This record gives sequence, structure tokens and C-alpha cells, in this order.
Amino acid sequence: MNLKEEIQSIVKGEVVDDEATLVRYSRDASIFEVQPRLVVFPKDREDLKNLVVFSQKNGVSLTCRGGGSDMTGGPLTESIVVDMQRHFNKILAQPAQGWYAVVQPGVWYRDFEREAAKRNLLLPCFPASKELCTLGGMVANNAGGEKTLAYGKTDRYVQELKVVLADGNEYTVKPLSREELTGKLSLSSFEGEVYRRVFAMVQENEELLKSAKPKVSKNSAGYALWNIWDKEKGIFDMTKLFVGSQGTLGVITEIRFRLVSQTTHSSLLIVFLKDQSLLAEATQAILKEKPESFELYDDHTLKLAARFFLDFVKTLKGNIFSLGLE
Repeated sequence: MNLKEEIQSIVKGEVVDDEATLVRYSRDASIFEVQPRLVVFPKDREDLKNLVVFSQKNGVSLTCRGGGSDMTGGPLTESIVVDMQRHFNKILAQPAQGWYAVVQPGVWYRDFEREAAKRNLLLPCFPASKELCTLGGMVANNAGGEKTLAYGKTDRYVQELKVVLADGNEYTVKPLSREELTGKLSLSSFEGEVYRRVFAMVQENEELLKSAKPKVSKNSAGYALWNIWDKEKGIFDMTKLFVGSQGTLGVITEIRFRLVSQTTHSSLLIVFLKDQSLLAEATQAILKEKPESFELYDDHTLKLAARFFLDFVKTLKGNIFSLGLE
């Protein structure tokens, strides 16, 4: 059997290798182009488990893909693309008064946002591509966007993950107390070995990790080892490691998000600067007021927006006055 036939024999979902599909999945929103060998659309968790076991036995890699809005080439591979959007696209627990929701990774953020808004709730870590991205992609990238200043990145809102690890089994990853961590460390299973290795790594390199932690307001580079073990609170949280890891540590099958209440009013302040040399001073002054978002728009971009505004109206097929206000 060839690779397509082998994989189709172990999954219920679709396995595709036609030229048009491979070309489509060779691009994301980045400048890169890498053509995969196959695209698989897993139907359920058993499909994912079987894929992971197959990949370990046969030395092929799996690269999960959501909306393909990544600008770093994250969902591109020369091996097997696992499309999570086609079948893993359900909201399992609706946004509720408990201020959380449980979703599959292929749910579009735009759809989830509408459901949350019905209950006056919001997942505020959305990126600029919120109309094009999936929730799984946001977790994989540790996404942040216009509200990051006030609300932080995706890692702040992930309460729990279900993940298929390299042994082909699904595990729940969530913040653990000292007692719960001791229980995990005592396991003789693959899961126990994972916890022992990670805990030893952060314990033995505590000072190094503290010194290596970037002193920035937004860091989505992944592998945030310095955030896993909060010794003072006694909380060991491996979701901090999985969020931002671009799917390299396991295949996420389910996400539990914490949500926030939507604000009922907002205001907008526009500041015009005649001289770019004033930008640093103005930025420091504005940040002291703790704005929810802070965007820079130069005169060249403004001119382009004005020049192509009518084209935007035609593309969006809206009313020129309402779109202008938006």
C-alpha cells in the first residue's frame, strides 16, 4: 500500500492527495510555500490517536492546521497536514454564566464570538485575523491582538486542554496543586514520565529560566518553561507549555476557555503627531493611562486607506456611510 492507502485504512475521515488540495494546503498567510504529501481530515479522537501512533511507528510528522491564517509558516509541512477545521468544529459547552466555554480546536473564532456575545461574554485575546482564524490556531500561536495591553494573550484564558501525546493516548492538561502534581509524578505510565521530566527541568533550571524570561508585554514565541511552576502558589500548569508550541508537543482535541464580561461602553481618542520624534514620549504618556488598545497609523497608510476606500466598500458590499463609521 502507498501512504494514502495506509492512512485511510486506520482513519474514518478523508485522506486527500490530489494536486489542487496539496497546492491549497502548501500556503498560509505567510510568505512561505511548502507542499505536503497528504492532507487528512480526522473525524474523531480515535482517528487522531491512530494517526499519532502511525506517525511514531513510521517516522512521518503530523502538522495540525486550523484556518491557515498563520503568518509564520506554522501549518506548513512536507509531510502530513491534519486539518482540524472540517470535523473538530463544535462548541461542546456554550459560553455560560460560569464564564467559560469548551470547544474543539476547529471552531472559527468569528462563530464563537457571536455565541459568546449573546451572553455578554468575550474571549479577548483574538488576533487581527479574528475573522479567519480558529480557536485551536489561537492556542497554538498564543494569539494576542488589539486588546492585549489590557487583557493579555491566549495563555491567560486556557483553563484546560485535552491532548493526544506521542504514545497515542489522550490526556487532560490543567493547573495542578502540589498534591495533584505529586500524584502525577508517582505514575509509572507515559504521562508520569512526561511530568517527571518537565518538573525536573523547571526545578533544576529555575534561576536560568527566570533570567531567560523575556521582559516584554507580549511574547508568543512558545515553550514558556518559566511560566509552568508557580512555587509560591504551589501550582504546576503545563497548559502554559502547550499554548504557543505550534502543535509540536501534542495534538489538541479540546479546549476549555475562561471568558470575560463585555464592556458596555468604550471611547476612542485620536492623537495626531506632526513629528515622529514625539512618538516615544507620547507612547509613554498614553500607556500610563492603561488604554485597552493602542494602535499606530502613519500618514502613508492613511492615504492608502483613503485611496482604496471605495474598493473596500465594493468588496464588503455594505453601505458607504455605515462602513465609513466602522
